[in-house]
Amino acid sequence: MASIKLTALLLLATVSVQAQSFSFSFGDLFGQAGKQKKNYMAQLAALQAFESELKQGYNVIRNGLNGIRDINTAELNAHTAYYQSLRQPGSAVKGNPQVQDILNWQSGIISSFNQSFTGLSDDEQLYIAAVKNGVLQTCNADLTDLQNLLATGQLDMTDDERLKRLAAIHAAILDKYAFTRSFTGSVKLLAAQREQSINATQALKNVYETN
Repeated sequence: MASIKLTALLLLATVSVQAQSFSFSFGDLFGQAGKQKKNYMAQLAALQAFESELKQGYNVIRNGLNGIRDINTAELNAHTAYYQSLRQPGSAVKGNPQVQDILNWQSGIISSFNQSFTGLSDDEQLYIAAVKNGVLQTCNADLTDLQNLLATGQLDMTDDERLKRLAAIHAAILDKYAFTRSFTGSVKLLAAQREQSINATQALKNVYETN
């Protein structure tokens, strides 16, 4: 009987220990689950914060790129307008009185060389023709420069640069005009002297023939 009681007490003690052990393990399990849940919540909060920062960073980059694009577009438009203005001569160039001077002098050069110089030898006539061709060729080059200077889309120059080029053409044509006037004047004087000489000779011949 005592042996049975002792066995029963031992059995109860064993069950109690196991129950306590089971109770501890079950509670510990719930504790770990709670800690894991807290970790998950913390990770979720960190992920949400990272996502928010990522969106902000993306917006900054997008707005920054748009800003750069707008700046580049404005700069490109400004450069395009500037280069287009370089290809368009202004009124200060087109309406400059030097342009009309050049045209008048060119016309005067042609008229001077188109005179008839009688009484000169064939060699002298050939020399005059060679001088005329040389002057007119250089005049044509100057007039081509003038045409390009006044035309739209031919040269990339500011109006100040165009005015300097115009002044150079103006001086060049004036020099040729002055030379032409001097040269043809000398030739005309020589032709007149030759004609007077011929007339004098013919008159003297007539006198001798009459006598």
